[in-house]
Amino acid sequence: MSWNKIRQDLLRARPASRRAILRNRFLAALLTALIVASLVIEPAFPNGRPVRGRPVGSGNPIDKLTTALAQSLTTVDDLAWESSSDGTVRVIVQTYGPPSGSLLSIVTSLGGLLLHEFSSISGMLVSLPKNNLLALAAEPEVERISPDHLVTKCASHLEAATGANSLRSYSPLLGFSGLDGSGVGIAVLDSGIMASHADFAGGLLGLSRVSAAVDVASSNNFLRSFENLLALHLPLVSGNVDAYGHGSHVAGVAAGRNIGSGSSRGLDGIAPSANLIDVRVLDGLGLGQVSDVITGIDWVIQNRTSKHINVMNMSLAGPATESWITDPMCRSVRKAVSSGITVVVAAGNFGKTAAGLELYGSITSPAIDPSVITVGSANTQQTDQRSDESINGFSSRGPTRSSTLDSAGVSHFDNLLKPDLVAPGNRIVSAESNDCYLVTTYPALHQSGTNPPFMQLSGTSVAAPVVAGAVALLLQKNPGLTPPLIKAILQYTAQQVNGANILQQGAGLLNIEGATRLAGALRTDISAKVAQGQLTVGDSLLSGAMPTASSTVAGQTFQWGGYIFGGATHLLAGQALVTKYQAIYDPRLVWAGTRVTRDEAPLTAATLLSAGVVDACQTTGAAGMFATGSSISNAIAGGQGLTLGEAATLSQGIVISGGMTLAEGMTLAEGMTLAEGMTLAEGMTLAEGMTLAESSNLDGTALTGE
Repeated sequence: MSWNKIRQDLLRARPASRRAILRNRFLAALLTALIVASLVIEPAFPNGRPVRGRPVGSGNPIDKLTTALAQSLTTVDDLAWESSSDGTVRVIVQTYGPPSGSLLSIVTSLGGLLLHEFSSISGMLVSLPKNNLLALAAEPEVERISPDHLVTKCASHLEAATGANSLRSYSPLLGFSGLDGSGVGIAVLDSGIMASHADFAGGLLGLSRVSAAVDVASSNNFLRSFENLLALHLPLVSGNVDAYGHGSHVAGVAAGRNIGSGSSRGLDGIAPSANLIDVRVLDGLGLGQVSDVITGIDWVIQNRTSKHINVMNMSLAGPATESWITDPMCRSVRKAVSSGITVVVAAGNFGKTAAGLELYGSITSPAIDPSVITVGSANTQQTDQRSDESINGFSSRGPTRSSTLDSAGVSHFDNLLKPDLVAPGNRIVSAESNDCYLVTTYPALHQSGTNPPFMQLSGTSVAAPVVAGAVALLLQKNPGLTPPLIKAILQYTAQQVNGANILQQGAGLLNIEGATRLAGALRTDISAKVAQGQLTVGDSLLSGAMPTASSTVAGQTFQWGGYIFGGATHLLAGQALVTKYQAIYDPRLVWAGTRVTRDEAPLTAATLLSAGVVDACQTTGAAGMFATGSSISNAIAGGQGLTLGEAATLSQGIVISGGMTLAEGMTLAEGMTLAEGMTLAEGMTLAEGMTLAESSNLDGTALTGE
């Protein structure tokens, strides 16, 4: 059925029927994959004088609007950010500095309303008549205007499979000894945490480890109106803030505590003594908007010291059609990283098309940002041994396909290497929120015989908190690590997944044993010295001897991968990466392709890497991007260097080999409109702004994750 036919049906239908059509098309589009596109790569310069990327703004007002907003000027639709009844749009206006009083007056004079001013980015949330968008964009103070898109959740055995169990012991009288996340705070931006669940109890008194909570989602009345339009009604759960159930499950994976007894091995999370900070940005249906997420990030940054927040987990996703440079959520997470918070984000669950083809270029926002740790999903096959791990088919693949449009209307894709690594994310059992939407709707997710209740989910949203918990263990071991150094340690020590290329597995499979051992070999004053400007490139990071570059987990020994992603387009190798200070370990510095900034200001000259670091521009060709991690790691270990494919390009829209396609940005369902002008072969048009439930594939494959 064509989109024109759908629109005609909507126009003819009565209101009640129209809501049913909207709801059905909305849900159908959530399960639909995206189209294919080209892969064009630009070189980068790791040493000497990096070149700043093209300016993101221009003098033409329409160039300051995202593609979705520009297209909306000639259409009338009902979206989470657009109302056909009064002709208004709900947009995020980014400015060159804090919005001035005169700009706020102009917004008012144009019939607009200031809804919220952000602190992690220079900008504000505004409701404005759509007809006045260009007038607002014409103001010199305005850099970019983006829709307030929908975002949603990204849908023990974990201890043994990741190596966390070798780092601690437990006794009923003394509790945990060793690395358990004690003293580290993990902020969970999600649908809420059921703080009273026994999985979050801690210490001898059994008090909840949910040490702070803030609710952003419940105040979004605009989203409630949109959901009512689609006849999607919020579940009512008395006395439980997590009516959807996703946030509690995610929190349990990162920091749940269920010791088990007798023959039961328990269901502990990765950091069972870490504190949890509940930042509710998604509602009882697992939905929120970009403005909700940024407001939540603002709160985390402002309260990071008083609430002892070191890690932020974001198992949620929005559309990735706008470059990471200007994407509002990406700008906000970069601010969090620069403030010293390690941000872990789910890659997305779009690794396959509806036809079953492997879909590359399917990373969602804010996982496209180079400063965050983007996590894909591995399948442990439900065994503790690591030799049988594989990459889940649903796990989103790189490279990032977010883009900018030039004045000629040509897309320039970011093409950054993502994900950064993978972690277990298939059939993971964790805390179940009482009477939550997920289990009420899909009873098979509930795990019978467990008390308190537990449920099973699959997805990159489950893999992300595995890494967030691992970060807590690293920070307990060495509190002086910076966020980019933590990412480097996790990548450098990762295990290579058999047959997986770097766009599928990133730098490899999470290895907590090796990562914590390497973290313990480094000096503990790195973060303080970086903040004070007292470390220079090449200074020693070691506090002792460099540990052996291999790990034994669940009885199997393997070599570390020995490489990391640098500049989001390079592979970096060599022991100097972790024994010497590199400028890229400053959390205020962001290097991606030809663009290098510090506190968002361009650096025109900088030495980023020390002697001894092997640099190879991985994105010089398709052959390089599809190189298997094991071949790269073996070449490094054999001292052969890195040999990559040269100058291969892929034609737009082509199926690049049997069973593989490339996506042109992530354009996902938002209810009922065409946003990016992209139509699938079957005639189903996807609207921008919404993502598939990242908690799991809640169809017939939900329980296997494949």
